[in-house]
Amino acid sequence: MMKLHRLLAITMLLLSRRRTTVQELTDRFEVSLRTIYRDLGTINRTSIPIASYSGAESGYEIMEQYRINKQMDVIKF
Repeated sequence: MMKLHRLLAITMLLLSRRRTTVQELTDRFEVSLRTIYRDLGTINRTSIPIASYSGAESGYEIMEQYRINKQMDVIKF
């Protein structure tokens, strides 16, 4: 799977679920733990706030208050 497709798929997965673990993501996308950590960092740098949790209910999720604006602005060149 190409990186861009994986990044989009991870983002959509995180938007549709409450919390997921890095191991679940590595199993689903068949990549290394390090790749998933890099992907989460990349997604976070695009202003999509990913929160991490430790302990019994550890995992990653997109912060609850985040919403995607479905309206696209047209950019004129």
